[in-house]
Amino acid sequence: MFWKHSPIDVDNSTTATHIFVILKIKGIYIMKKIQLLIFITILFIISACGTNIQENKHEETYDMWYYMTPPHSIDVEYIGYIDGTKTDELHETTKVYDNYVERESSDELTTLTPYDNHIRIEESNGNTITVQRYVKIGDTNIFNSTASPQSCTAEDYFRSTIIKGYEFFNVIKVICISDSYTSEIYYGYDEGIVAINRIEQESRTDMVKSYERRLQ
Repeated sequence: MFWKHSPIDVDNSTTATHIFVILKIKGIYIMKKIQLLIFITILFIISACGTNIQENKHEETYDMWYYMTPPHSIDVEYIGYIDGTKTDELHETTKVYDNYVERESSDELTTLTPYDNHIRIEESNGNTITVQRYVKIGDTNIFNSTASPQSCTAEDYFRSTIIKGYEFFNVIKVICISDSYTSEIYYGYDEGIVAINRIEQESRTDMVKSYERRLQ
């Protein structure tokens, strides 16, 4: 005996609902794939840009005036270390004038004056330093001092660097080598000196900027 199956009545509204659900699921799946592709593309672009910045730092020209001086007068505090041990604090006032900048500490006054191609630094002890104003990373002999012969190089550039727990941004590192010591000087953009390391024989002295207050 053969059983005859009765035809199933399908409501049109039910069919439409099923189709809508299927299309919606497919749409969500496609959107997730698109979002994933967009996310991967953004990561790729960011990565590529970061790589280009790091590679191009040797091609950039840096105006040392903006790394050696702030745009306004400030009070600054530095912390000193000898062989890793905190020793004292140094306070310095930087006064910005129309054509020059003065840095004044308890026992020293330094004047910086910008020119077209160089910066002139006059120290209270009579020493004069001429700084190459526009530098590229790798440039040598960028400082010329009347007091002591030394070779100074624009060693590196950092978008950010942490020194003794303090973070600084847009920093140029200058290394100066003489017969008796080596100095590492870190200049922050629109800040001036943010850190100095001096290595002499077996002793190391560090100074790092810990505080800044803008003057009225």
